[in-house]
Amino acid sequence: MSAKLMLYFEICLFDKKPYICPVSKNNEYSMKHLLLALALVCSTYSFGQKTNLPISVSAKIAGKNLQNEQDIIGTEYAFPDIIYKTFLDTVSGLLTVQLRGTSKNEKWLNNTGHILQYDLNEQKLMWSKKIAYLTSELLQAENVMIYMVHNKFGSKSSSLDIYTGKELWKSNHTIYHIDPINRIGVGYKPNIGFNSKNKLEGIDLDNGNALWKMNLNREYGWNDAFHINDSTLIVVASGLHSINILNGDGWDYEAITGVKDYTGTVAAAAIGLAAGLLTGTFLIPTGYDLVSDLGSNVLMDDLDFYFSSKEKLVRIDKQTGEIIWEQPLPKDLTGKSTIFIEDDRIFMINEGIAFVGNRQVSFGGPFIAAFDRETGKQIFMATTGVKKDPILSYQLTGNEILLAFKDRLTKYTKETGQFIMERNFHKNEFGELKYFIGNQAFVVNENDEFVSLSQTDTTKIFVLTNKDNVLVLNNQLDITHTIAQKDLNICYLKTEKSKFITKDEGDNNEYKTWIIDNSGKKIAEIETSPSSFLIDKILYNQQKNKFIVIDLAEVID
Repeated sequence: MSAKLMLYFEICLFDKKPYICPVSKNNEYSMKHLLLALALVCSTYSFGQKTNLPISVSAKIAGKNLQNEQDIIGTEYAFPDIIYKTFLDTVSGLLTVQLRGTSKNEKWLNNTGHILQYDLNEQKLMWSKKIAYLTSELLQAENVMIYMVHNKFGSKSSSLDIYTGKELWKSNHTIYHIDPINRIGVGYKPNIGFNSKNKLEGIDLDNGNALWKMNLNREYGWNDAFHINDSTLIVVASGLHSINILNGDGWDYEAITGVKDYTGTVAAAAIGLAAGLLTGTFLIPTGYDLVSDLGSNVLMDDLDFYFSSKEKLVRIDKQTGEIIWEQPLPKDLTGKSTIFIEDDRIFMINEGIAFVGNRQVSFGGPFIAAFDRETGKQIFMATTGVKKDPILSYQLTGNEILLAFKDRLTKYTKETGQFIMERNFHKNEFGELKYFIGNQAFVVNENDEFVSLSQTDTTKIFVLTNKDNVLVLNNQLDITHTIAQKDLNICYLKTEKSKFITKDEGDNNEYKTWIIDNSGKKIAEIETSPSSFLIDKILYNQQKNKFIVIDLAEVID
């Protein structure tokens, strides 16, 4: 894989007020440091006469290093509207910002906005471009920017120069994936002819020309796509497909991961194309609903893949695509599932759901199962007994499997799948159960140190409800006490020697992050949100209309 690193993230922004960190009048060092930094970097840029949208750059106190009581100074880039998406190329220093404002009550995102290309090193705006979000999208990778406009027939794709925004070439492909290492994209052309809709093509990202063609079923969409080396792309779509990105060679494992439901009607058939585009519910009329995501995550070891579809669990040789073994699954029950490996077994949690578009629907029936890793032979399968009550979360504790539903918890043995017990919880009293709390939740102990909630008492089970509290249960699933969700802190980022712990500080979604060492001791505090990411000890954070850069070299090892 390329050593060059680009990052992309997206958050919903309906916050009320930006947080401004004050300078302490009693902190002479802070004032001098801040004034010096302001003198060096404070500036304002505009889009020019036609757009006239300002960008301001300033230094700000972002937090405090608790090891030496020094202020941590960051650089804040303030954009003229809410930031919808960003893409950072850390090699070139170019930051792509998609702006998308909100309605006056700040409840709805606008349908139009701007794409800005900003040079963080030179602190200047490179170019800007308008975008209509209902019909357009931007795909990015290292030194690659693809602007796509969608309609009912397909898409029009344009490659943009990342430094000027000028169009380099055009294509009528719908781009699904970009490989910046080999500078090849993959996508489909509009449906012309009976067998054309599944014709996948490799596209030269330097000129837009087609390099190779192959058939790859996209009727139920792509569930996932990932590289296993510099040239091999794995696509999860109606099965598994291994593609040599350079020439289109590879192997295919076809499987059923969706169905056509003729009992429903799709939105666009009723409201029409124009209304669909305006409301964001545009779908091509087909006469049936496509039920998708009838499959699992993909597991892999050094030699093989493991994957389940609607009908089978399979083990496949990674290099050749040869089927090592297949194990039939109950067709009337299997839907979206999660598989994981523990020792010599593959465990399967079938949730009892699927998706129609972005909408979750009940499908099949929830069950748990275990299979021999070497042979695929089924060891056990246990249904939960309630077909339209999906599994919301699971947890392994010792030799038991715990399942969470809206109003009950059940327990099974990991060895045989035998039912152990069930405990019901009244929704009016406790709220609906949501999921088990994992190791990412932290609380503060009597020594003012952070400790993982699950480690405070390893005999207890912790379950979050929709009433913003955590039920603390003993081994018999009896409630011993509850914890308010507001008292929990979440670890959202970690390095080898430190963790970043955050807590929502109020209704305005203002966050404080504590940086702690591996013993739980606080070493710094900064005003950043969970959308932060870290590259070479530089922390990047997006908040409302601000993009903040903080150097943490003096804080973390």
